[in-house]
Amino acid sequence: MVNLFSLIKDYLVDQKAGIRQLITWFLNLVMEEEALLQAGAHRYERTDSRKASRNGYIPRTLYTKHGELELLKPQFHEFFASGLSNAGITPKR
Repeated sequence: MVNLFSLIKDYLVDQKAGIRQLITWFLNLVMEEEALLQAGAHRYERTDSRKASRNGYIPRTLYTKHGELELLKPQFHEFFASGLSNAGITPKR
């Protein structure tokens, strides 16, 4: 977890680099919360309501007026509702 006090201190020392760190931290935090909502469960939590499992992160660059921001986008393995029928295979009857 990032120390918010440290981010603010860095911003006060070097505003250009500090604002990039602050925005990067905030956007990564927002993506983590979105990942939690999409997956339907916390990381490593086992539950029947889970919709997807986490599969690490992929680095992404976001270009802003403050410069390039290196973000970590959460990745998923999606679960299908009915297994084989979604893969184009229908079960024998």
